[in-house]
Order: sequence, then C-alpha cells, then structure tokens
Amino acid sequence: MGEDAETQIRERAHLLWQKEGSPDGGDKVFWERARLLHEAASAPPIMTPLQARSAEERAVDDAVADTFPASDLPSFTATAGAGSSPGHSASGSQEGRSSAP
Repeated sequence: MGEDAETQIRERAHLLWQKEGSPDGGDKVFWERARLLHEAASAPPIMTPLQARSAEERAVDDAVADTFPASDLPSFTATAGAGSSPGHSASGSQEGRSSAP
C-alpha cells in the first residue's frame, strides 16, 4: 500500500470515528472500514451484461427503441374466485358439513 493510499485511509478512518461519536477503542474496525471504502472507490467499474453488448447489438436496440412504448403494459384479466375452490370457505372447512360426529 502506498503512502498516499495509507494517508487517505487514515483520514477516512478518522472521519468515520468522529461520525460515530469518537468512541474509545475500535481503531481496527474504523481502519478496516476505511480500507474497504478506499478499495471499493479505487476498483474498476463492474461491467454488466447490458453494458458489454457489441456495437451491432446496441445499434439494433437503438433502431427499435421507438417501436416498443413502455407505456403499453401487458393486458391482464383477473379470474373470479382465484385461489379458492367451490364448496370450501376461507377457513378451509367444507360448507354445509358440521365438524361434530
């Protein structure tokens, strides 16, 4: 680790410590948090599959972008009584039958 990175980590650890109310002890915890934040900030960006598309794939997407309006949601028709079967109440017992022998 270079001196510049160590200085940045030390400063960030100190700021984290102050934000937590300057508690006694825990210096290793604040140092590790600062180190992880520094590592994440200096890491290369993550390439998602969408970003990794070829120029040809992006050109096709751009060409058809206006043909699929996002405001047209798929149609949906609810069915009456979905989730229940005839002859059963919501409690799961059969209608018209008593539970006594």
